[in-house]
Amino acid sequence: MTYDEIKTNVANFLNRSDLTSQLDTFIDLTESDINKKIKHQQMMKRAVATADSTSKYMQLPGDWISAINVELNTTEHNVLMQQSVESLDIKRMSINNTSGRPEYFAITDDAIELCPTPDKSYELQLTYYADVPALSSTNAENFVSKSYPDIYIYGCCKHASIFLMEDDRIQLFQSLFDKALEEVRIQQEKASFGKGSLLNRRRTYGKTNKQHYNFKT
Repeated sequence: MTYDEIKTNVANFLNRSDLTSQLDTFIDLTESDINKKIKHQQMMKRAVATADSTSKYMQLPGDWISAINVELNTTEHNVLMQQSVESLDIKRMSINNTSGRPEYFAITDDAIELCPTPDKSYELQLTYYADVPALSSTNAENFVSKSYPDIYIYGCCKHASIFLMEDDRIQLFQSLFDKALEEVRIQQEKASFGKGSLLNRRRTYGKTNKQHYNFKT
C-alpha cells in the first residue's frame, strides 16, 4: 500500500473527509510507534565509521535505534562488547584511562563511547536496527506499508481517534494496532529460529570461546 493509498484508506476507515491536513502527522506518529515496538530484519543496516585518537566518542547514524553488533573492521573480527555507561566508566578507571585498541562501547545520547580511547585510527563496522524509512510524497512505500499495511491503517486511526477525542475508538484501534504488531513479532521470531527445535544450552562458568556472527541485510 502506498503513501497516498494509506491516507485514503485512513479517511475511509474514519469516515471523515476533514482530516487531510492532519494525516501526515498521524503517519509520523505511527512510524514513531513502529520504531519503538518492532525489530524486523528489514530494519537491519550496516555502516562503517572511523574512530581516531582525537575522541572517545563517535556520532551514531541518524536512523539508529539499537545496536546489533559493533566490531573493528580487521581480519580478526574483534567484536566490541556493549556495556552500560557506568560499567564503561569503571573499566576506564581500571586501566587509568590509558588509550589502546577499543574493546568495549556504550551508547551515550547520540554517540558511541569507546573504551579504551583509541590510540590510533580504527575502522568500525556497525550493524544496527534503523528507523523505518518515513513515508512521504517522495517516498511512497517502505517494507511495512508493502507487507503490513494494516499496521499503518490501525496506527493512523488510533492517533486520529486521540486527536478527535473519541475514547471508544481509541481502544478499538489500539487493540487492532497491537495485534498487528504482535503478528509481525511472532513472524520474525519464527523466521529467526526456522523450523528447528531450541536446545537447552549447558551453563558454563569462567571464560568461554564464543563464536560471533555477522548479520546480513
